[in-house]
Amino acid sequence: MKHLLPILCFLLSTPTFGQDIPPEITRRQYEAPGTCNQVWVYHPTTPPTESVPCVLIAAAGTRMFHGIKLADGDVAEHLDYVRAGFVVIAYGLSGPWPEEISDAAVTKSIMTFIQSGGGLKDAVAALTLAKEKHSFIDTTRLYAAGHSSAAIVALNLVQRSERFRGCIAYAPPADLEKRFGEKAISEMDSSFPGMKKFISENSPLQNAAQIKCPVFLFNAKDDSNVPFSMVADYAIALQQAGKQVKHLEVATGEHYDSMIKEGIPAGIQWIKSIESSKVK
Repeated sequence: MKHLLPILCFLLSTPTFGQDIPPEITRRQYEAPGTCNQVWVYHPTTPPTESVPCVLIAAAGTRMFHGIKLADGDVAEHLDYVRAGFVVIAYGLSGPWPEEISDAAVTKSIMTFIQSGGGLKDAVAALTLAKEKHSFIDTTRLYAAGHSSAAIVALNLVQRSERFRGCIAYAPPADLEKRFGEKAISEMDSSFPGMKKFISENSPLQNAAQIKCPVFLFNAKDDSNVPFSMVADYAIALQQAGKQVKHLEVATGEHYDSMIKEGIPAGIQWIKSIESSKVK
């Protein structure tokens, strides 16, 4: 498998920067039973006295065939939801890329990620744990959100579950088959049987008809990581499948900053509009 390692490393993680947690927000840290994945639950420092809607966010920065741990760089993506009145459940993904590269270590990471359903089992475990620890989480008012690779996890989550009121996908590389390319997929499938099927089943563009809730898509036209046309094509696929989708595209901000500065504020307003419509 050594000839595959350059191919497996061709998608680099998204660089992010840490951010301190302000005193008005509390973050509780747990480990999910069975996987030992990190689960971070954010809520106001003064605990809510009523049920609060929840945003479920996977760790970002994978190549979409392995997992990743939560890191300080993820924090900036979480805080604004809490300030807006939501609980945030952030969670790591099974099968993080090994620190020391070897055939055995890479195989373990990839197969563990596949066995987790591409992070779907991790999401369920994180939600279950968070609800057990925090009774104020309203599990009937759930939203999945994610950036880049984590947006793929969010979209696949709402493709398979009817529990969510909405999904927010920031700069999702929605066509995984185009993202990897036929040659890379074929070579990976030779070393990891079932990889081709896994990629097909987890490519949002191929499964737009399976989405079970409204979707908010966001991207920047100058994104050098995920082509804006890939997000636009996915928005069209959702519309053609009869799904409720809002697509917001901004001119600048690149892959990450556009999400932080414009995407998340717009996503929060979109969630609030859904919450308001449910009250009426």
